[in-house]
Amino acid sequence: MIIKVSTPHLELWQIEGEFSNHPHIHENELQITIPIFGHCQFTLVNRHYRLVDGGGLVQHPKEQHFFEIGSQSGVLIFKVNQNSLKELTGQEEFEFAVLQKFDPKFMRAKFRNWTNALLTCDTADRLAQEELESQVLFYLLGALAGNHKNDPNSTVRIPAHYSDPQLGKVLEYIHENYRNDIRVDTLAFMALQSRYHFIRSFKAMMGVTPYQYVLLLRMEEAKRLLKRSIHSVTKISFSLGFSSVSQFQRTFVKTVGMTPTQFRNFSN
Repeated sequence: MIIKVSTPHLELWQIEGEFSNHPHIHENELQITIPIFGHCQFTLVNRHYRLVDGGGLVQHPKEQHFFEIGSQSGVLIFKVNQNSLKELTGQEEFEFAVLQKFDPKFMRAKFRNWTNALLTCDTADRLAQEELESQVLFYLLGALAGNHKNDPNSTVRIPAHYSDPQLGKVLEYIHENYRNDIRVDTLAFMALQSRYHFIRSFKAMMGVTPYQYVLLLRMEEAKRLLKRSIHSVTKISFSLGFSSVSQFQRTFVKTVGMTPTQFRNFSN
C-alpha cells in the first residue's frame, strides 16, 4: 500500500508492505523517514541503518540514500522543501540530527489527520491548504532534534502576547475581499511577517486562523442572504467564493448545524 499527498512545500508518504527504491538524491528537499511497524533498512551516504518503530532518520538535501522494507513493515515519509524550513527557523544554516525519536502510534494518528484534511480540502481553497501545510511543518520542526533549537535568536515560537499595528490593515483587507480568493502570502506581506509566523500570530491574536476567519465572514453573509434574499443556494455559494455548492453545503452544516435550505425555511 502506498499513499501520497503533495502540497507545494511538502510530500507525505505512507508505505506498507514490501518496497525498495534505488539510490537517489533530493536537490532541495529534506526527508524524514519514520518506521511505524516492523523495521526499515536505510542506506545514507554508504552508511547502513536498521530503523525500528520508535526511531526515525533525517536525510538532508544532496545526500544519496535508499531504503527497503519487508512485507510486515511500514514507514511514514515526509519530504520538506528546505527553503520552507529556512523561513520557519529564520536560519540560513541548520542541521538536524540524523537519528530521531518518534512515537509511532502518535505519528500514525497525526499523519492520518493531516492526509485526511489535505485530501478533503478543496484545491481552490489555497488559504486552507497553506494553513494545513504550515501545521505539519511547525509540528515537524518542533519534534526534530537539531541545532535550530539551540539558536537564542530563533523565531520558532509563539509569542505570549501579540500586538501588531499592521493587523488592522490585514483585517480590513479580509473584510473587503473575503468573497474572493485570498492568499496567505498576501496577508503575511501586509503584516510584514513570513507566511508561517503570520498564521500563528494571527491565531494568537484573533483566536482563529485566517482561513477560519474568512469562513466565519462567509457564513455570516450566507445567513444574511438566506434570510433576506430570494437568491438560490447555488448562487449564494458562488457569490461567496466557494468553488462548488457541495463545499458550501458542508461548511454551512459544520458551522451552523443545519443545511442552507433548512436554515432558510427555519428563518422564514
